[in-house]
Amino acid sequence: MNTPTWALSAAFTFSLAAFGCSKSAPPVAKPTPLTTLEIKKVSADLSKPDPAASYWKDAPEGLVTLLAQPMIAPRPETTTTDSVIVQAVHDGTRAAFRLRWKDTEKSEAGRLGEFSDGLALEFPLRDGPPPPVMMGAKDMPVHLFHWRAQYQRDKEQGKPSIKDLYPNQSIDMYPHEYKEAPVGSPSAAEKFSPGVAEGNPQSYAKTGVDEIVAEGFSTSSVQEGHGSLAQGAWANGEWTLVIVRPLVIDGGSTLKPGGTSNIAFAVWQGGKGEVGSRKCLTMQWTPVKVQ
Repeated sequence: MNTPTWALSAAFTFSLAAFGCSKSAPPVAKPTPLTTLEIKKVSADLSKPDPAASYWKDAPEGLVTLLAQPMIAPRPETTTTDSVIVQAVHDGTRAAFRLRWKDTEKSEAGRLGEFSDGLALEFPLRDGPPPPVMMGAKDMPVHLFHWRAQYQRDKEQGKPSIKDLYPNQSIDMYPHEYKEAPVGSPSAAEKFSPGVAEGNPQSYAKTGVDEIVAEGFSTSSVQEGHGSLAQGAWANGEWTLVIVRPLVIDGGSTLKPGGTSNIAFAVWQGGKGEVGSRKCLTMQWTPVKVQ
């Protein structure tokens, strides 16, 4: 008996599905290498950094390649962060930069030997030929915006105390911690924190991002902030971070609508022992065009 044509067709279709030959979704396109960062004008309010905001869907993105810092010891042994995906928008007053990079663990520092994840944006501080990308040079300063996961943790949860970090610690004598001590006050505690007592800006809880000016290696100086903000979110082995800065900063770097500038990037993976000069960074400036 002859088998009907429709039956053969149905059997063939079934066999293809059984062996995994069904139609699959198209692959997700990877970001292309970033040659020029375009800062797109948007009508949204950028006063608060928002990694999940809807306006990011229409902002062009590009991939920037990073390498282990090769110039100054101590250097990282390997390139732990090989790329960062970048987007940027502005509202006429502020610019927001959205950055994504792979990091297998969330690191917020705290105890001795623990370091924080971090990222920095670098801009030439003045108009004209750009300074050396490696932290600028004498009379050729750069302006950095340095975010750390540690700063964000301190802002959201409060700066941890010694008892928070070492709950089983035992001390010989910290008079300001004695409940019955007449001098047991926060101001008295500053006597045992020289950095706070001297006004070292690195000794205080942060709001999310440091502004830094440098004119070469080992010259970084934390400046008074100009309202720059940051918000990061870590999930599924990836950080998504937004840094917001004013377009125009008196005495600092400036991004003029319709103008151009340059930008560079650095990433620290605290869980892999990266801190200070141990980082991955871009080896050249990326041109910036402001819409």
